[in-house]
Amino acid sequence: MQIGQLIRYSIYTLLFLLLASCGNWGWEAIDTDNEEKLNIFGLISLDDSLSSFVIVHKTLDTAGPDAEIVGYDTIYYESWEWYNEDTGLFERDTFFYDSPYIRTIRESLYVVKDATVTITDGSQNYSFVRSPNFGTEGEGREDYWYDDIFSDHGVYINTDLSFSPTPNTEYTLTITTPSGHNVTGSLMTPAHPRIKQDDLADTLFINSLFDVGWHYNGDFNTTITTGFPSQNWEFYVCGIQQFGVIEPGDTTWTSSVESWCLETQTDDDVSPIGVRLRYLDENYYRYFLATDEGVENISNFLIGEGGIGTAYGIEGGFGVFGAMSADWVTRYATP
Repeated sequence: MQIGQLIRYSIYTLLFLLLASCGNWGWEAIDTDNEEKLNIFGLISLDDSLSSFVIVHKTLDTAGPDAEIVGYDTIYYESWEWYNEDTGLFERDTFFYDSPYIRTIRESLYVVKDATVTITDGSQNYSFVRSPNFGTEGEGREDYWYDDIFSDHGVYINTDLSFSPTPNTEYTLTITTPSGHNVTGSLMTPAHPRIKQDDLADTLFINSLFDVGWHYNGDFNTTITTGFPSQNWEFYVCGIQQFGVIEPGDTTWTSSVESWCLETQTDDDVSPIGVRLRYLDENYYRYFLATDEGVENISNFLIGEGGIGTAYGIEGGFGVFGAMSADWVTRYATP
């Protein structure tokens, strides 16, 4: 298998899994000629691979700008240094030195930075505070290339770590802003899925297909993802990255294999493989279906197009307030 083909396949698969597992982040840029409304993406996570979070944005008038300049960032490039025996100092070689790059920092006007975000289980309130993580440690500036959920300027998290959600529990979301915006949301967290680990072989044969089973504990909307258990690409087996959606009540998933994987591998290939089973609550599942099958009703985050706002588990605004739980297991995969 050529390395270029492997890289292209890996990139396409990772993009698909990201969008399928976390949804198409097209809720962000909803434009409207009417009054501003909050646009929320809130997720209560009982999945140890992802923390709970609430992203708070707002709609904008289509006639106005969608961003403003908030500052500039000077990026200095590394240069070669040499020791000057006359001065006894290391000096920077300026002959081959690239001049600093000054980047304009723009901030989206969709972002709401002054919201009060609270989640309650009826007996205790949990505060979520705006706390974006820009990925550059110790440098005091935003990493230009770093981009994930928690780098969003409008992400709110439970910074005191007091929020530890439990399965089969009702939670209520309340968001208020000084400008008078108010949004509420409600949901019931799903149960914890339980993979039948004893029934899953230590080594999974991709080309021969394999089954993953789990214990029945309710009719929940279910997804399953297989792939690298960590960011270690040293070992690769074609076909280990798969995704499936399972009907509520079903307790078995069967893998599949692409025909070209049968032609490009050797029996000596071995790779760790992670299997992650997720239950989605009704709100997040409806959002998942809308963003995967009704993209025309959701604005596109990647290109910033306006769209028709929808709400799942949200009152008083747009967006989704959902939940998911997960179980996972690690095995080895071979053709």
